Amino acid sequence: MEVEGATVIDNPFMQKLLTILRDKNTDQEAFRQVLRRVGEYMGYEICRYLNSYAIDIETPLGRAKGVEIPDLKRTVLISIMRASLPLTEGLLEIFSSAKVGFVVAKRREADDGISSIDTEVYYVNVPNTEGKIVILADPMLATGSTIMRVLPRVLDHGKPVKTILITLISSKYGLNKVKHEFPSVEIFTAAIDPTLNDQGFIIPGLGDAGDRSFS
Repeated sequence: MEVEGATVIDNPFMQKLLTILRDKNTDQEAFRQVLRRVGEYMGYEICRYLNSYAIDIETPLGRAKGVEIPDLKRTVLISIMRASLPLTEGLLEIFSSAKVGFVVAKRREADDGISSIDTEVYYVNVPNTEGKIVILADPMLATGSTIMRVLPRVLDHGKPVKTILITLISSKYGLNKVKHEFPSVEIFTAAIDPTLNDQGFIIPGLGDAGDRSFS
């Protein structure tokens, strides 16, 4: 379902997984496990939007039609640490031959409104992205400041043929900001929440995905 410039994966099973992640009573181990499953399920959904073609194959009992997805072999996954690690692990179940890059970024808090919240990038280790399908994984698209800083650093490593952002929950504010600056980026999310609080956290959201996974 297309909403606010993003593809919302509103399948009931995905929404069940999201319900578990939103629940404040979900413990750390379960949170990581479910976030990993979300990544795998989102990987399935992304395949709908990749290039594919029909092929003929031989079964033990005759000929049959099949499908090949060549884009699976030219994918680069970018994990924005630390919150996206379980999400990336799930994506790797589908994109098993992908090259993987890592970016470490930390949001800098601001006292004068969400528009002034920024992100500092500390570490970038990204493979060549020229002619590739680049998939960035970040569970929460809140103010958009992280993607605004990270994506240009990724694009320094080559021009992709397609750039995809995978996020669990997005805010309308963050979606508008990213799509305005990078209109060609395809965004997949499980939910779009209406507001941000004064600290730039998505409401109702699910809290800090990094803290709930690892702290």
